[in-house]
Amino acid sequence: MKVSLIVPVYNRLEHLRAQFKCLLKQESAPHEVIITDDGSKEDVIKYIGDLLPLAKFNVKHVYQEDKGFRKTRALNNGVKNSTGDILVFCDQDLVFGEDYIKTVLENLKKKEFLHFRPYNLTENERDRFINLQNDRDFKYSEFVKTLPKEYTESVKKTLKKDSIRKILNILKLRKRGIKLVGMSYALFKEDYIKVNGYDEKYQGWGYEDDDFGNRLYASGVTGKPGITKDIQLHLWHHVDPTKKKSQNEEYYSERKIEILQKKDFVSKYGYNNSYENDEITVKLLKEV
Repeated sequence: MKVSLIVPVYNRLEHLRAQFKCLLKQESAPHEVIITDDGSKEDVIKYIGDLLPLAKFNVKHVYQEDKGFRKTRALNNGVKNSTGDILVFCDQDLVFGEDYIKTVLENLKKKEFLHFRPYNLTENERDRFINLQNDRDFKYSEFVKTLPKEYTESVKKTLKKDSIRKILNILKLRKRGIKLVGMSYALFKEDYIKVNGYDEKYQGWGYEDDDFGNRLYASGVTGKPGITKDIQLHLWHHVDPTKKKSQNEEYYSERKIEILQKKDFVSKYGYNNSYENDEITVKLLKEV
């Protein structure tokens, strides 16, 4: 099975560099990494160009013009340009241990999405992580050991709650099990296409992942907790002050009823038919 790792980005590319270093150390390398760009002003090559010769996987850069927050279109762009059987989605500020891709390959099944739960680092912890990564002998597991024990315990509790939600969903006591959060998850490409990917009518921040998760459940794709040897970490960054109330709330509420009650799980605008038709550019940065 080939793995396509999809990374949506918008500036803050120093975080992408930290993540790319994690990808270079994977026990099972992905087939390709697709950096799908929502119009960054920063240059991707400036941040990872020196790392590309070390990559044992293909690297693509898919770029769309900056016309506001269009993560849904960026994700669909990434998948359209992917060649893998399995899609792994991770935000650019996610870092992880050497067994991330291996865990996906060993645990993911069709009609399931494998969902991981990262822990949020503080600003000082993020800076320390990035600085330590410059050491050639840096080991992710050793860094995790330096973090407060409650970080790992918190992730374990959340994963336990996810397991309970999954059981309740199987028993039909909940319409959906694990809530999909876009930070870190994996599923088969055919399951993504079945629901027509992300709904591109979600423009601006908010509810796009919730909607995608609802449609997966309505189509028969259920969530499963993803557990790696060491917890995944979310690199600290300033909170966008605009992300307090979403303009998508009313549309989400309407669609939730249609999806969960009427099983209308295919988005009108998505993977197969974009909501907007501005051109995108695709560059192959590294070919193995």
